Amino acid sequence: MKVWHLDREYDAFIASVAGTRQRRKANVRDIVDRIKADVLERGEEALREYAQKFDGWAGTYPLKVGVEELETAASSIGKEGMRILKGMIRNVTLFHRSQKLSRRTYKRKGLSVVEEAVPVERALVYVPGGTAPYPSSLVMGAVPARIAGVKEIYAATPTRNGRINPYIAAAALLLDIHEVYRIGGAQAIYAFAFGIGRIPKVDLIVGPGNAYVEEAKRDVYGQVGIDMLAGPSELIVLATDAFSPAILAWDLFSQAEHDEMATVGLFSPSQDDLYSLLKEMERLVSLNKRREIVEKSLAANGFLVHYTSLDRAVEAINRIAPEHLEVIGDEAVAEAVKFSGVTYVGPHTCVSMGDYYIGTNHVLPTGGAGRFSSGLSVERFTKKKVLVKIDRSFLGKYGESAAKLAEIEGLYAHGEAIRARKELSRE
Repeated sequence: MKVWHLDREYDAFIASVAGTRQRRKANVRDIVDRIKADVLERGEEALREYAQKFDGWAGTYPLKVGVEELETAASSIGKEGMRILKGMIRNVTLFHRSQKLSRRTYKRKGLSVVEEAVPVERALVYVPGGTAPYPSSLVMGAVPARIAGVKEIYAATPTRNGRINPYIAAAALLLDIHEVYRIGGAQAIYAFAFGIGRIPKVDLIVGPGNAYVEEAKRDVYGQVGIDMLAGPSELIVLATDAFSPAILAWDLFSQAEHDEMATVGLFSPSQDDLYSLLKEMERLVSLNKRREIVEKSLAANGFLVHYTSLDRAVEAINRIAPEHLEVIGDEAVAEAVKFSGVTYVGPHTCVSMGDYYIGTNHVLPTGGAGRFSSGLSVERFTKKKVLVKIDRSFLGKYGESAAKLAEIEGLYAHGEAIRARKELSRE
């Protein structure tokens, strides 16, 4: 991991993070374009071939997982597995159910506007599964969709050797989702965005994924809605005081192990603490069962930053807008960080607890998108229906001004549409 000195390398450090993000996008775009063209041309045949290539399918399987297969797979996790999944679903439900939007009415003399949230009809929850299964992501997507009132919820996940992961199968059944498809990657995004073969076209696609999934979601936006660009994981730790090297080593490993494209970093005012952390990471990395992924992630995208000005460190973090931020030490500094996807404060509040059991959503903006977007919520599964009515008095008071604005913009028919109603109101 590279050590940066923020005082003298601020611009170079920011450019390095931005450059890593851009290279990541450029490297996958051509591949995703080829997948799109292939899926649109050859349909389900292409989907099966990609499953054989990327997921190790030895034979041919139906793309849709049957309910009996879900039940058989789920039965293998036992009572303890079910208890754990039910507990997560409960906590995520408790947090999200107060997000449901209420009807809003705006009135003034001669004008009435009613806004209400209308759920989308069909949503896909994408569940990553390339290097590890993520039943937690199914929960994070499906729970707010249910609360919002989405009628049809689908799930898509890659399946090793064509076999659905037992915990994903169990989560689907607990969430009453029976439309589960064994496809993943960019090809799954295109299949549900366009409706390929017997795969339905949806209105909204949500869920995290690798860089290929992220690029495909970016591409289909407009054809369907998406939650956000939630690509490879990111974590920055901002330490203001001394810290436990072992604890923070495992925190950084916890996000680096997602994907070799994941980005992790730590800011500290102590160079000695940074080098102590490096030594501890070198010692502990051999204990990680996903060591190869962790080491590649740290080597390509990991960084340590020494700072002397806390304000300058906060400024840099706000520019980066990481997916996750942990604040260790002075908790008040968290108020100054505006653009992280989520901020965890205090010695007991680690990202891993947020990923599973706190109840907040772990589908979060990455790649700097936190500067303009937020994590997945009930609201994202809805659109606003707006009902507007004005009466004769409102038209009489403001109609001519509106018509003159139309003339300023050179839109003749706009003005005449207003004046025609003014004439009607005189009859």
